[in-house]
Formats: sequence, C-alpha cells, structure tokens
Amino acid sequence: MIQFLQEAVKLISINSVSQNGSEEIAAYCAGLMTSTGFRANLQHVTHSVDGVSKRQFNVIGIMGDSLVDSRTRKGLLLSTPLDTPAPGLAANWKLGGGQPFKATLLEDRIIGLGAASAKLDFLCKLKACERYRGRKLRIPIYLVGTAGSELGGLGARFLVKSMTVNPQYVVVGAPTGLRVVTTHKATAVYQVGVSYNQLERDAKGFNTRIGVRCTGRSAHGGYPQHGENAILRTLAVVQKVRSANFQLKLAGVRGGDTPASVPDVATLEFYIQNSAFEDFKKFYREGLLANAEEVAHLQIEFGGLGESGVKFLADNILDAVRSVQEFFAGLKDNLLSAQDTSFDEPQSTVNFSGIRERAAGVDLFFDVRLLPSLQIDSFETQLKESVQKLNGAYPNLMFTLTRVRHTPALTARPGSLFYAQVVEAQKGLTPVDANKNLSISTEAAVYSASGYESVVFGPGEAAGNSHGPDEHVLVEHLDKAVHFYDRLIERFCL
Repeated sequence: MIQFLQEAVKLISINSVSQNGSEEIAAYCAGLMTSTGFRANLQHVTHSVDGVSKRQFNVIGIMGDSLVDSRTRKGLLLSTPLDTPAPGLAANWKLGGGQPFKATLLEDRIIGLGAASAKLDFLCKLKACERYRGRKLRIPIYLVGTAGSELGGLGARFLVKSMTVNPQYVVVGAPTGLRVVTTHKATAVYQVGVSYNQLERDAKGFNTRIGVRCTGRSAHGGYPQHGENAILRTLAVVQKVRSANFQLKLAGVRGGDTPASVPDVATLEFYIQNSAFEDFKKFYREGLLANAEEVAHLQIEFGGLGESGVKFLADNILDAVRSVQEFFAGLKDNLLSAQDTSFDEPQSTVNFSGIRERAAGVDLFFDVRLLPSLQIDSFETQLKESVQKLNGAYPNLMFTLTRVRHTPALTARPGSLFYAQVVEAQKGLTPVDANKNLSISTEAAVYSASGYESVVFGPGEAAGNSHGPDEHVLVEHLDKAVHFYDRLIERFCL
C-alpha cells in the first residue's frame, strides 16, 4: 500500500521540468506501479525538438488482460502528465519557502511544483487502483504517466502512434477543480521572426553598456491576466529611456522559457554614448526609480565600457518588436473578438511568452488559446496576411510567421454513454460551477483526435494556480479524486 503523503513529497522533489526529460520520475513511478500490482514498463519517447532532452519516457502500467488488439478498443486508460513547466523565480514561491521542488504542507493544502499540474493526480489514480490488485477485471486498467505534455503532448502523441494500448475510454488528469471537462480551447504557439541583413557598423561612440533585468510573476498561458509579464515590463522600461531622448543601440534581449507560461524574467542589453552616461544615471535615479512598484521589479546594471566585439541589432528593431506585440495584443478586438460564456475565460487569449535575439534577427513567441468555434486554418491565414503587411512598414526588415506547436480543441460528444457514467461517478464531489469549460489545453484532445472517448478531470485549480508560484492542491481535492477514480474503475472495469 502506497503512503500517499510520503510519495507526494517524493514526486514533487523529482525535477521533471519538460526540457530536462522525464526518465527519473518515470522510473520511480514504474516502481510504485509494480508494487501496486501493475505490469509496468518505460516507453522511450523519441522526438526532434531542439533544446530538449532526449531522455523522455512514458511509464505504462497494465492491470488485467495485457493483450492489445489493434482492431478492438477495450480498457480504461487513466493518463496523467508527469512533466512540469519550469518553476520560475524561486523568490516568488513565498508560501513554499523559495523551494518549488520541496513539498510544503500548509493547513489544508500541499504546495509544490506539480502539485496541481499534475503529479499528485497520478498518485490519486494509483491509490484508487490499489484495491483492484488481483481482482478479475472485465476490461483492463491502463495507468500511464506521460512525458512532454508541456511540449505539445509529446508523450501522448507517441503513445497513440505506438498502439501500445488501445483503450475504449480515456480520462486525462489536469487541474479542473474536480469538474468533468469535455470541452477546452485549442493552443497554437506562433514564432514571429524579424530578420535583417547583418552589417558591421561603426559604434560611433556607443560604448557604455546598460543591462536591464525585469521580473514578473508566472501564470498559466491560458490565464495570462493572472500573471505579470516580465517581457512587457522590460520593453516598457526601454521605451521610457527612448522617450527621455536617449539614443541607444540594442545588443541583446531575452525572456521566457516556457511557451505555455507567462514569463517572469526578461533581460535586455543596450549601449549609449559615453557622453550621455552621467545624464542617464540622473534619469535612472529621478525617472526610473520614481515609481516604487517598478523599483521592486527592475534591476539596472552599468558597466562594460568599450565597443570591441559588440554586434548591435538593427536600429529599428525595437520599433518592430513593439509593432508585433501591439498587433498580437490587438487581436482580442478583431480576429479574436468572439466570446463564449461557457468558458471560465470567455474569450480567446494571447500570451507574449518569449523573445530572444539570434544572428541577424529576433524571434518572438506568442501562445494563443483559441475558442473551439474558431477555425485555426482561417485564423492563421488572416494572421499571416497581417504579419506580412509589417514588411511594408519596415523595408529593411523581414517578418515571418511560423506555427511552432498546435494542440486541437477538445469538443464534447453529446449523448455519450461514457460521459453520462463519468458524470454519475462525479456526483457529490464537484463544486457548484461544474459546467464551466476550461481555457487550458490537455492531452485529452490528442486522444480524442484519434477517436478515443476522452474527458478531463483532476484535483486542484488551473486559473491563478497552475504554472504559477506557490502552486498548490487541497488535500480534500486529492481525497475526492481518489474516490472518483475508484468509482470509475468499479463502473467500467468490474
């Protein structure tokens, strides 16, 4: 019998940030599954995503008939992602004592990275399966912990393609607040490249380096209003510098590590003329430091006299970045103006999730959450046309739009007997606002697109919690989730 609290502490302590790989946590979960009566094995998830560890593994457990027939769908698949986004600034984890990988028990909740999204949901499923060990099952139970959910559902896509399991029903873990969810938004991550011809230019006295670092607060990309975007703060600081008539040359910019999160750190480096340095220090004291709130999130670093080895970005690159950002921010008033009050966030949303310089250009990343009623192909065609128009406004620059990632929307299948029985199992567990759809995307859309009947359920809340500092889950939610999964197994598998 697993000791729930002890194992919760252990799972949170394992660093399974998506980019770092999931081998350690998958192997640990395999051991737990074996001790609970599952036949467990690891599945290596191969991929070609740049900058991401190749050590990505699904862990697959089977209880009951292990024979998989590609022609016949049978079994109940309980699937939960084991990876997490990066924790962001440790200083923002105030209730967690600045340690996102250390589970903190505070009154009625557990705090830690992955507490809600969604490591402890996996543990709830495993706990529910305990009492079915050795029992005769009508259909098998498949328990899967997936890799790379924050990378567009790498693990779930690989699992479906491999046909290692071929279930009839799928329940995907995500923080739904104990609501059964059959509809959620689509996710599309776009990269806007701003390129130019790299030329060696005379520094013309721009030899005093200024480093800017702004901090914010991370939040789930589906709920950007709950975060404080550090990239926007950094660009606002530089705009103030330019508005004070300081001439500058940009040398570098970077912010955001996870497309699905609001960035909480951004840095920017520029050079001013040495003759303007004293005036800039005065402006820093009397202008930039005048706002107490900005001071708390702003660091300015002076230093680095000399121009040797410095390559400046195009002179109008900051104006171009601002134009792209304003265009995407304005989508809510035109292409994304539709609303659907059945969602907890009724409109499609845009999150400026990343920016980084490269050789002869800058790349910007935007995380767009689309209502299911919006057709992505039509939206994308209009998006490309609008971005291309920027080429006319900046003749020395070239703008390109690339879709980096896409997870389709999940849409309900009315009249489903599976859904009716899931709702029945949910009775007595769910809060009043049970019918609200979520603005997050989940792996349920991957399974659904392959024809599997799929719903989403899990302990914890997404809005203002998941992908943010001090992520937490109520102990009561965990207990109720165990009961819910127990009811499902009893209904479908016995």
